[in-house]
Amino acid sequence: MPPSSSRSYLWPVVTAVVGVFVILVALPNEWKTWAPGFLQAPSLHLGLDLAGGTQLDFRISEEEIIQERAAVQAELQAARNRGATNEVISSLQLQLQTIDNQQKTLVEAIRSVLEKRVNSLGVSETTITPSYVGGEKHLLVDCPQDVVDVQKCIDTVGKTIKLEFKEEMTGATPEFEAGVRARADQLMARITGSGEKLQTVGQDVGTDLGVAYNDSRPYFRDELPKGLESLWTRTAAQGPVRLQGSITLPASAGQPEIEIPGIFIAETTGPRAATGRVILEAPAAFAQLKVEDPTAQVTAREPAVLPADTDPALIAAIRTTAPGSLATVTLTDGRAGVLFVRNYQAGAETVDVSHILVSYKDALRAEAGVTRTKEEALARAQELKTQLDGGANFEDLARAQSDGPSKQSGGALGAISRGDVAPAFEDVAFTAAPSVVSAPIETAFGYHLIRVNKAPGRAPDTAGYDLIAIGSGGLLKAQTLLDRLQTGKVTRTEEAVPARVLFLSLQPTGWKDTALDGKHFRSAAVTTDPTTGLPVVQIAFDDEGAKLFAELTKANLGKQIAIFVGGELITAPTVQTEITTGIAVITGSSTFQAARDLAQDLNTGSIPAPIYLSGQRTIEPTLGQQALDASLFASLIGLAVTAVYLIGIYRLLGVVANLALAVYALIFIALMKLPLLLVTNSYVVLTLAGIAGAILSIGMSVDLNVLVFERMKEELRKGKSLKTATEIGFERAWPSIRDSNISTLITCAILFVIGTSIVRGFAVTLALGIVVAMVTGVTITRWIMLRLAETPLAKHTWLFGVRQRKD
Repeated sequence: MPPSSSRSYLWPVVTAVVGVFVILVALPNEWKTWAPGFLQAPSLHLGLDLAGGTQLDFRISEEEIIQERAAVQAELQAARNRGATNEVISSLQLQLQTIDNQQKTLVEAIRSVLEKRVNSLGVSETTITPSYVGGEKHLLVDCPQDVVDVQKCIDTVGKTIKLEFKEEMTGATPEFEAGVRARADQLMARITGSGEKLQTVGQDVGTDLGVAYNDSRPYFRDELPKGLESLWTRTAAQGPVRLQGSITLPASAGQPEIEIPGIFIAETTGPRAATGRVILEAPAAFAQLKVEDPTAQVTAREPAVLPADTDPALIAAIRTTAPGSLATVTLTDGRAGVLFVRNYQAGAETVDVSHILVSYKDALRAEAGVTRTKEEALARAQELKTQLDGGANFEDLARAQSDGPSKQSGGALGAISRGDVAPAFEDVAFTAAPSVVSAPIETAFGYHLIRVNKAPGRAPDTAGYDLIAIGSGGLLKAQTLLDRLQTGKVTRTEEAVPARVLFLSLQPTGWKDTALDGKHFRSAAVTTDPTTGLPVVQIAFDDEGAKLFAELTKANLGKQIAIFVGGELITAPTVQTEITTGIAVITGSSTFQAARDLAQDLNTGSIPAPIYLSGQRTIEPTLGQQALDASLFASLIGLAVTAVYLIGIYRLLGVVANLALAVYALIFIALMKLPLLLVTNSYVVLTLAGIAGAILSIGMSVDLNVLVFERMKEELRKGKSLKTATEIGFERAWPSIRDSNISTLITCAILFVIGTSIVRGFAVTLALGIVVAMVTGVTITRWIMLRLAETPLAKHTWLFGVRQRKD
């Protein structure tokens, strides 16, 4: 069939897929236990009045922030009066602007912090609603019934939003070491005193900061950490032992090995036994493979220039194998092998050149005695070129006339590589014929007369590698060896002792408190770095804070300073230099949004706007369930009565309206279960008021159908066909439907903006229901009626509540 045929099936297929998805989402979870997880995950999110729990009413005090604004305003005015520098005035203006922004976003900033706190209690989909009582700002925090301890919820949510600056605790203080040793003694006492097993103790504390636990595994002799050498001769019957030693963290990402001192509690769990040891290092693995096959040849070469007689096939393999990798190779003499490339550096393309430089005043690296203009330099270079073309000796002319340091060697620069010189110079050097002097070539240094002394060549490659070559079996055997190496199947037999080890680090891994905190903090604002153009966060301190910050940065050069808000680590920038101005810049934000989020977190922690618990109300789960059951029962009764009424008055039209209502209900429930707009992390939280809004939207949907059906009946009475009556009915009813629903949506928007949480819930569900009702009423009802118009039922107008016309 032509493409138009395939297009005719597109929308029915899409509609069917969307319909099945909506039905599966809307179904109760207990009906779809067979469905995939993403279809079982959506669920209704019940508000506090339906789920039960505690609602905390926190009042936000703005007294301190108002006082701070007045103080900065007065300081700004005083600075202007005394003629302060623009830098001082700009800093104060920025602080004032930040305070104004803080006050504007105060409720949302504190709400964000409180949301994190409630979520930390294990509550998902926290509901925190702003509320404005008179001139006061409140936040209503819902702690659902899964927060068992109401007091814990109050203590966690209502604690001070505190901004803290902490420095690295990298040096082990006597107090810290004493604490670690005391803990080791305590753990050892649990084993020797109470009879607990090391395995149990290790599992209990093994995930703590600064603690590592390895359950029983074999240790080869050279694997035993420093301090545990005695385990090699210790027996399992001797039990756990407390030892001091250290572990070594291997080098990585350019960082050297790190040795961490600590205390071990360890025990052997059995006698030493011979076991296979996987050989991971290629040189050692190749040596073991040679033991297995004495005919193999092993070559180990330290990084150096590859000799001229190196096998070309080997050179090609080295060039195509990434350093640190293994690969098979077939040599030119027919042997095959496995290659391990330690490192490789391709030989650079080089060319031997000489030049004569004619510089001019203000040229790059021009000598102080050079006074000629750029035009004079070009004329002089052209004159020298004429002399060279006339047979003058290049070296003699260079010694006498060149302005560059190479004139001492007759203009010779020797072998240069690509990238060593300016692009214009390089283009000529690598393309000109040998012994030919170029026309004057301009660079930032002046004008050059360039002569290629020898055609371009390539320096030899530099590489270090290990190779095991086999004389028989060919490439297939080499591939087998490669597979063994890559899967850890090259082993040698060694003795190992099984041991269980618990390690407590004597090197701190945390942060240390400082005297700098939120009371010294003025503002955080997003600006751009003038050099890179990237977003940065600028933070400012008061006079006392500036002094403390200067001391803190001076003592922590090259180290991190951590910034905590409400006990949560926000950022930990590295100190690049001592900061004495009281203004610091935090870099590293990849986007402006990330920088704005960081600035908001910092400003939130320093907001002089404490919160106070001004009230709370508790709803028992049983009461919430009763309210939910009663609401659902009332909804079902209302739907049933409405369905019967529509069928009684409009007959078949009523059936169509009820089908549209059923589709409306499925779509509405699915949307209540899914995230808002399908791309956010926010959900509609269903409350009693929300249910009322949903029920009211059902009435709006019925009203839509009534308006259309009455228009249709008028046209049917005039003798119009059902299809024509449907088209005219929808067309003439649409202005009334549109205007009434838009006015209701405007009302919902107003209620959402100025209302409290209960009113907002009502507004959201009513608005959502109206939109869904309009879509289903206009599309579903109209589509069904147009399909009915194509059936024999369309001829029986009495089915649509219209008496038969008498001819």
